[in-house]
Amino acid sequence: MILKEKEAYSGGDERGFYGHKQEQDVAFHLRREFGDSEQVRIIHDLVIEHGGERAQIDHLVIHPYGFIIIESKSIVGEVTVNAEGEWSRSYKGTWTGIPSPIRQAELQKQLLHRLIRANVEYLLGKMLGIQAKVGGRDWQVLCAVSSTAILHRNKMPKDVARKVVKTEFVAKKIREIVGNVVTEYLKAKPRFTMKELENLGNYLVDHTMNLQGSSNNPELEIEAQQPSSLSADSVSDSPSPSYMATSEADSKAPSAPIKPSLNSLMACKNCGEDNNLTGMYGQYGYYVKCGSCSANTSMKQPCPACGWKSVKVSKGGPDYTATCRKCGHQYLVYRQAEGEV
Repeated sequence: MILKEKEAYSGGDERGFYGHKQEQDVAFHLRREFGDSEQVRIIHDLVIEHGGERAQIDHLVIHPYGFIIIESKSIVGEVTVNAEGEWSRSYKGTWTGIPSPIRQAELQKQLLHRLIRANVEYLLGKMLGIQAKVGGRDWQVLCAVSSTAILHRNKMPKDVARKVVKTEFVAKKIREIVGNVVTEYLKAKPRFTMKELENLGNYLVDHTMNLQGSSNNPELEIEAQQPSSLSADSVSDSPSPSYMATSEADSKAPSAPIKPSLNSLMACKNCGEDNNLTGMYGQYGYYVKCGSCSANTSMKQPCPACGWKSVKVSKGGPDYTATCRKCGHQYLVYRQAEGEV
């Protein structure tokens, strides 16, 4: 399941373009392999901040037993890594040293670990009254290099060679790491529940959206400083109540009824039609299909209360209701006409 798509390239230099192209190639293979998976969650371009440090992770894989951080590297030519873990690459016959992408991913892993550990009580449940932890989970890093690169694996330290994979084999490598869910379960490895996977994914996506929103919108930064709003630290590090981990008994309890507003917000993005629409569900979530022009329009409409774009859409009978992940406001996005699918 893809929780956050790869962002479009907005730079202007050639080197940045090819780096982005490499990340797109990795994202393509991850989508083809795990796009429909409930067990594996993928987040691209994840931005995290904790304790005054910030990092961007090219690709994060969340699976039942842990996390895989993938650093993409666009390389044309040959690659060697010496016994100290130092990287070198050739370009037009000239060898130069480059920063280790494995080391970079390891630093990202450490920051991600600290961020999740600081919020573990909101994200993970309890077993026999004992709070679950993230330290015993499987934490892995990979470097996905361009398929055209020549890797001198025989000259690499074994622990480095295991972490370097060409783009077309990245999904296969992840399958090997995750293993068979049933087999790994029998090994008694600590395992995330589906609710915990959802909590982790939603929190990290919103964490990124909050950071990006604050940096791009000065009004959000001003709002965060008001006494009635979350502090800047809370926006960065603390999940909203919608991520609270619940016990099995709590998850079976009926939830409070939602009282959304009465007006539908949906209209076809292509032709503006707001009547001849049909609610559907696809790879990217709920959407409406226009009966006039056949265009698809996402139901993830901005919150009418605060304008936040990160919302969660759920279906109950003919009603499609959205919940804002920032302010918690619930509102009716679309109501299917009686007698239609």
